[in-house]
Amino acid sequence: MHNDIDRDLYEILGANKGSSQSEIKTAYRQRARECHPDVAQDDPDSEHKFKELTFAYEILSDPEKRRDYDMYGLDGLRRGAGIDVDGFGSISDLFDIFFGGGFSDPFARRGTSGGRVRGRDMEMLVMITLQDVVTGVEKEVEVQRRATCEECGGTGLKPGTQMSNCDACGGVGQVRSSRRSILGTLVSSRTCPKCQGTGQRITDPCESCGGGGLTPVTDRIQITIPPGVDRGDRLRVRDKGEGGARGGGTGDLYVVIDVEPYPNFDRDGIHLHTSVTVEFAEAALGGQKEMESLDGAFTLKITSGTQPGHVLRAKGKGLPPRYGGRRGDMLVRVDVSIPTRLTAKQKKLLESYLETRKET
Repeated sequence: MHNDIDRDLYEILGANKGSSQSEIKTAYRQRARECHPDVAQDDPDSEHKFKELTFAYEILSDPEKRRDYDMYGLDGLRRGAGIDVDGFGSISDLFDIFFGGGFSDPFARRGTSGGRVRGRDMEMLVMITLQDVVTGVEKEVEVQRRATCEECGGTGLKPGTQMSNCDACGGVGQVRSSRRSILGTLVSSRTCPKCQGTGQRITDPCESCGGGGLTPVTDRIQITIPPGVDRGDRLRVRDKGEGGARGGGTGDLYVVIDVEPYPNFDRDGIHLHTSVTVEFAEAALGGQKEMESLDGAFTLKITSGTQPGHVLRAKGKGLPPRYGGRRGDMLVRVDVSIPTRLTAKQKKLLESYLETRKET
């Protein structure tokens, strides 16, 4: 084994020889989250690091292989598997030998993207009012998007021409590179940057779209927003996203709902919260108050003996559920107004009231 690739598997995994199998698994999961190529996209060595990490875990998570490795190191594993220490191939070779061909390389190529490509989905924000939440509303919106080019049908080719094989990858869509690692010569492949993995290139581009297969358009779209929607709800409008390439379908448009704040109401799902201020005599004697709702004015009954902070419920004065059903309620908190200045007559009446309270 060469010294320049003689790295300890425990060091790669971020564990030590005394770690339990559970700790080995936890260490692998933590390191995998850090160096997986889908996460560490800015690290050009992420694929190499993840392959080394996966190999280390496959050895150390198997009690027999771990015991052999602890006793003889990686050389012992290789010799035990019948591998020439100074002359072995790619990581795939080792995976096949150690794991019986059953180990799946997570970076193996699964076909090129030279076929149909569906257009990207789009998203836009639409503002509505609380009244719109009650009744539902139709909104016309303007959408700027890239639609499939009508002249070339999204192929990007000048009519009557064909694709050519990429000269950088020879038409396979992948370019290969090799490096030394703890496993010897590590051969890896990546998507060809010149053809983006398709294996083909456009030599005679469409004059209308310049070879991109898409052209900018501005559409005015009518959107139906149902009753009961809430902030953050998303509505899908099919086939109003970006156009597809090479015969692929059009993406969808997602409309994200936002609701304007209403000055007198706080929303809680299908219920509305508000408040009303009454005189202390009204709270004691009871009465009626004219209240505002999203449907217009209504009369709220104040029961006698209502205490400050008490919540009264006006049934059916809230919002409808998203998918139909009984409307929510309006919850009205009662605030009691205490006068700061009294006339002589008012003061005398209150004093008389207090005297009667003391007597009882």
